[in-house]
Amino acid sequence: MKQDINAADSSKNAAATAKSQPTKKPEKNLYEPYSTPRVLYEVIRFIAKAAFFLFARVHLRGRYNVPKKGPYIIASNHISWTDVPLVPSYIPGKVVYMAKEESFHSKVGWLVRFLGAFPVKRGEGDRQAIRAAQEQLKQKKVFIIFPEGTRSKTHTLGKAHAGLGMIALRSGVPVIPVAIWGSENALKKFGAHVTISYGEPMLLKPKGSKITREDIAEATDEVMKRIAEMLPERYRGVYGDNATTPPAVDTTSVN
Repeated sequence: MKQDINAADSSKNAAATAKSQPTKKPEKNLYEPYSTPRVLYEVIRFIAKAAFFLFARVHLRGRYNVPKKGPYIIASNHISWTDVPLVPSYIPGKVVYMAKEESFHSKVGWLVRFLGAFPVKRGEGDRQAIRAAQEQLKQKKVFIIFPEGTRSKTHTLGKAHAGLGMIALRSGVPVIPVAIWGSENALKKFGAHVTISYGEPMLLKPKGSKITREDIAEATDEVMKRIAEMLPERYRGVYGDNATTPPAVDTTSVN
């Protein structure tokens, strides 16, 4: 009888302890981008475009190359933080993109996630981020990547990481090369000219039945060379020797 009483008391104490301890909320899966409500997304897009309309002169080239629906990849050079809102502002529908892991733990981390980003660990092969990108493309999303991995301090093209080629080859979706320049002066100089050039879709394929490291490297370089061809010579950086096609003439201005 005494043992039964002790056992009952122990059960009660355990139940009381469990109730007193706060239940932990399940951790958010940052690799699953937040689905921003379409209305809010369009409001944010409108505000961004209005700001650039007031302070800069944005010129668009080749926007007819951009498909109306996903899945496809937008691969752009990166010379300023303003590239992040500028490049997708003129693309139909919502986009998802990679952002450096540190951004999610900063004061604006909530905004980065709210706009549809998922983290990537820089300086290493982040397989989880690559799988997340592939999953988003399977869901017919539009995925934006800045292959250099960071903003160029010299405003010229730097060597791209292999993640672009890997994602493009594994997903089998078109890559739209994008060249942007003048954005380094956007919101700094009133009336600064910014040009965004959207290139023809590129469908990249491996040489054999299996994707090799060589295939990935060549696919990445092929896209970067195309971006370099669309840039003015002074922006071409490490891909300058391979870019022979001069930039096209302006066709559209949104200001």
